Amino acid sequence: MTVYHLDCSSGIAGDMFLGSCLDLGLPLEVLSDAVARLGLPGVSVESRKASRGGFVGTRFRVLMNGEPLEGPDPEEREHRHHDHHRHLHDHGHSHDHSHDHGHTQGLAEIRQMIQGSALTESVKATALRLFQRLGEAEAKAHGIPIESVHFHEVGAVDSIVDLVGAAAAVEHLAPERLTCGPVNVGGGRAKMAHGDVPIPAPATAELLRGIPIHGGPGGELTTPTGAVILAELVNEFVDLPAMVLEGTGYGLGKKDLPHQPNALRLLRGRAGETTAEVMVVECEVDNLPGEGFGFLMERLLDSGALDVYFTPVQMKKSRPGTLVTLLCRRRQLAELSGILLAESGSLGCRYNAAARFEAEREILEVPTAFGNVRIKRARLDGRPLAAAPEFDDCRRLALASGVPWRDVYRAALAAAGEHGM
Repeated sequence: MTVYHLDCSSGIAGDMFLGSCLDLGLPLEVLSDAVARLGLPGVSVESRKASRGGFVGTRFRVLMNGEPLEGPDPEEREHRHHDHHRHLHDHGHSHDHSHDHGHTQGLAEIRQMIQGSALTESVKATALRLFQRLGEAEAKAHGIPIESVHFHEVGAVDSIVDLVGAAAAVEHLAPERLTCGPVNVGGGRAKMAHGDVPIPAPATAELLRGIPIHGGPGGELTTPTGAVILAELVNEFVDLPAMVLEGTGYGLGKKDLPHQPNALRLLRGRAGETTAEVMVVECEVDNLPGEGFGFLMERLLDSGALDVYFTPVQMKKSRPGTLVTLLCRRRQLAELSGILLAESGSLGCRYNAAARFEAEREILEVPTAFGNVRIKRARLDGRPLAAAPEFDDCRRLALASGVPWRDVYRAALAAAGEHGM
């Protein structure tokens, strides 16, 4: 299993994430092609080797008509480097000021831009999830409807490229597992479109809920674009998973920090045995109707719980009750615990972290006479364990075809066998 691990000891921003991917071997053409497919006039990307605090890594930048949107880096104020690689896409259009740095854009505009682009469907889907999550965080942080959110920092063309680029990078690298250690958010205050705010900024703090963080000097070290990449794409937050290390990449930020290297480290390795952390959350309930338990399970599973189950228990004063247990990733702990308390009426719940072995899983699609059905396939150390058709697909096709559900299920299993599953 290929594992990637983010070391955010100097924080994370979108350009730093892409720089670390490039430093580990991601071809720059993957990102320049994504820019071309977005259809942004005059926009290009570049990467070059640079140094921050003694660490040599890759600096990724977005250019407008050949010039960096954020201005020159510190070392370029003294002399210009000519040893970088630049991929410029000239769409034959004049400079479109609607995409100037600092221009505000609504979520609907950005969604329309991505959906109308020539990006692959998987990159579109990931990019849309990133912006949706970012929009929800901004709306909650500022107490406004999501339709009213206008991105100031992230609405600029460079950050749109950063998030779409992150989606393209993840599709190309195809990590089987992406983990991250504690995140340095920095300290002090930062100037934002909404004025002077404490670090982490409100939207960044909302995105980092359930993620281990710590502070330090250096100003804002974790940006909203970096935070949403962590919140949406990371599978697990651990110090460092066991792996056979194969490579290391450093993505450099713009600033030169006096106290530490301004670099995001990305480690790539192979994990021999698949272990993962899971949070076990429990509470006893004795005053919820049976239908309420069904709705509770539905809410938790729809919100991302790995599993939910009920166990009969004997409570105080000999009252019969139900032990509700849910399993989730650490980043989901706060959200799912809130749903558990709200829907069950319980006054509290307890949780603990547990390690578990996990089989390698993948979703494949097979054709049947009724339509395509997704198959969940599991392997352990490369050996096949099981293959199971997705219930929802079988249910949908059974209803559409007017045949028993088991007929679709059996057809999907037969198709899986024909495809060597």
